[in-house]
Amino acid sequence: MKRVRAILVGLIVLLALAAVAAWTAPAELAWRLFGHRLRPLQLDGLSGTVWQGSAERAGALGQALGRLEWQVERGALLSRRLDATIRLDGRDMHGSARVASAQGALEISDLDVEFPASLLGPALDIPALTLLGRVSCRFDQLVLQDGLPKRVEGTAVWRDLAVAGAATATLPGLEVRFRTEAEGLVAAEVKDLGGPLAIDGQVRMAGERYRTEVRLNLREPNPALEEVLKFVGERTPDGGSILRVEGTLRPIR
Repeated sequence: MKRVRAILVGLIVLLALAAVAAWTAPAELAWRLFGHRLRPLQLDGLSGTVWQGSAERAGALGQALGRLEWQVERGALLSRRLDATIRLDGRDMHGSARVASAQGALEISDLDVEFPASLLGPALDIPALTLLGRVSCRFDQLVLQDGLPKRVEGTAVWRDLAVAGAATATLPGLEVRFRTEAEGLVAAEVKDLGGPLAIDGQVRMAGERYRTEVRLNLREPNPALEEVLKFVGERTPDGGSILRVEGTLRPIR
């Protein structure tokens, strides 16, 4: 009986030590063990703990993001959820958000991020032009299910919109307002912020498919913008253009 009791006491002590170790686990050790589950995120120069720490260099999909800080709510793990506040501070990109994850869904709220418009290049698919300016995003809710958009509520604003390359032009900017029409069906309205070019269109995302159609028309004669429109989408009889882009979204995993 004493032997059994000693074994039980030993097991309890080991479990307690394991719990303490997990509760205070260094961020670097945790990343080494579980970092592969957070791909495509890459972290380097880690300090602090799993619950409150930072990475001097964060990156994703080949893009350097900057310094990343996080604070995880320990109590949420008791209900098998991840609930954390993150902050990003990079040379070209900065922002903050609250992130929750459970049962294959990733919910991002209070997202406030700013980044260079050049990152939009692959999505808009206009090889002849380089995109300039900065994009600010403020989203109340962004829910991903299995890495694909399920619900999106928020606004993205591209300010000091400019293009360079085969042609050059500048505009005040444009605004994109996202809304959820149904579970897994997201729509967005695209509008300009004034200036000589009228921009009006819509984006629709359903599961892994997306489609964008944007009309561009001159409000007044502008030789620089007329040259740019030659490289954007399909020309229309009135001298404008229609930009249509459709394809498949890559799940974020």
